[in-house]
Amino acid sequence: MTGRGENWWDGPLPWLAYLPFFALPWFWVRPGTIDLLIGAAGTAVFLPAYIIGSRWKGLRLVAAAMVVLAVGLAVARTGGAWTVFPIYSAAMLGQLKPPRHAILAIISVTLAATVAALLLAQPLLFWLPGTLLILLTGGATVSREAFYDRTVALLATQEEVRRLAGTAERERIARDLHDVVGRTLTLIALKSDLAVRLVTRDAAAAEAEMRAVADVARAGLSDVRAALDGQAGGSLAQEAKASSVALEAAGVALRVLGDPAEVPPDAGAVLAMTLREAVTNVIRHAAATTCTIEVVSADGGAQLTVADNGRGGSFREGNGLTGMRQRLAAAGGTLSVRSDRGGTQLVAGLPA
Repeated sequence: MTGRGENWWDGPLPWLAYLPFFALPWFWVRPGTIDLLIGAAGTAVFLPAYIIGSRWKGLRLVAAAMVVLAVGLAVARTGGAWTVFPIYSAAMLGQLKPPRHAILAIISVTLAATVAALLLAQPLLFWLPGTLLILLTGGATVSREAFYDRTVALLATQEEVRRLAGTAERERIARDLHDVVGRTLTLIALKSDLAVRLVTRDAAAAEAEMRAVADVARAGLSDVRAALDGQAGGSLAQEAKASSVALEAAGVALRVLGDPAEVPPDAGAVLAMTLREAVTNVIRHAAATTCTIEVVSADGGAQLTVADNGRGGSFREGNGLTGMRQRLAAAGGTLSVRSDRGGTQLVAGLPA
């Protein structure tokens, strides 16, 4: 009989429509002047206690509900349908938290109304329906409050899911852009340097390299758009070819073991981004002369190994490796890196 909403119709006011039932028996049995005065005084006390108290919580709510119950007991001798007031009291107490406290309070109100009716020796049909309504109304309020709580919790969960999804999407874009832009800028720098060295002795070759720079830039722009659309990562075979071109431009000899085309498309898309970042790291940081890419595919799973003969040694894991781990972990895969004086070896595995 009470509500939580901000609109007036969600609050206690609409439920006052039941209050006239208190005076209903007086249409058959004419009340005395004292009865009318007591009923009017009780109603005057009830209205503020119910309207204001229904919006309270905790002990203040209990106190207001006890005032409403007391009004009902005080007017029990007037001949009116006095159980209306304990019904309002039970509805108020149904808002208590936790629900077991509300249930105990409603049972207490029911017992108080029953004892009062028995002490006054009132006819069973005069008070028993009202007592049953105390239990039903109180129980309905407890059920409704539980529904409200579940709804609020569900909305909070949905909001948290939206927040986490947004965070995950931003992290994905950051990972993909890191890999895409890193590869593109590395290739542009390598080919631009080569063109500078060639321009004085082989203008045609320098021009070819600059045209290649333009092609790399355009391809990089396309890759950036794909990353923003969530479509970064082509096939592993295509990325292996692109890695070969990048390593060749950097003067690093490449050996490929296994067939990247045999890797399933889903696994290949993830491993393609891993290969792109791994090869970019070889070019930018390893100072290597050779690089080996090995692909093993079996039973629907796949493993990618990228090894170089660079300087290796201890290193601090940066955004690139962190992005690899996150991308592989999201697909249920693993990543291990070993780096020593003999070079660096990266192994990425994906299950079926």
